[in-house]
Amino acid sequence: LSSFLGVLDLKTGVIVALLFALLNKVAGVYGLIAALTGAGGSFAQISLYLYSTLALVAIALGLKAVKRVRLPSPPLYFRAFLFSSTHALSTAWGHMVRPLSWWVQDAAWTGGAQAHSAAQEAMMHAAPPHEPMTDAQRVAAAMAIWEQEKGFAAAIIAVSWLSKLYFALLIYSYASHLRKGSYRALPLSR
Repeated sequence: LSSFLGVLDLKTGVIVALLFALLNKVAGVYGLIAALTGAGGSFAQISLYLYSTLALVAIALGLKAVKRVRLPSPPLYFRAFLFSSTHALSTAWGHMVRPLSWWVQDAAWTGGAQAHSAAQEAMMHAAPPHEPMTDAQRVAAAMAIWEQEKGFAAAIIAVSWLSKLYFALLIYSYASHLRKGSYRALPLSR
């Protein structure tokens, strides 16, 4: 790649990519704070919160390094690798550990309301009354909602995957141009 979306230089694109990653990992800090202050959580949730907190620190250091980069800069390859590996690790976690946790804990879910904390339970009791449903009606309603939403959910997952892949390629391209000494020759570079 020689530019970010054909409009900005690579360094600006790398900074944007790292800022998005930083914002994404901040949620893990809030989750960890909530877990440590009594909200609880499963092993899968807490371990992902810890991972997000550590990744947040690594991404912040990477952002600092990109902002003060000097030519040539081989350590950026390592940071590009870290960005890619954090994406691969979170994806693997999402596809292997979380579904296993779901299967062990929530396999019997049939569309019924299920509180995972005291706060959720309080919200459920505060909701206006509604007609009671049989188990079959609840399952049918849950499946109807799923049928409406699964295409949109798949599109969101695909777009997020493609954007993370593009951001990883962007960081690798930036590191490669810095290593080769060709960054200043790119059309949009300062």
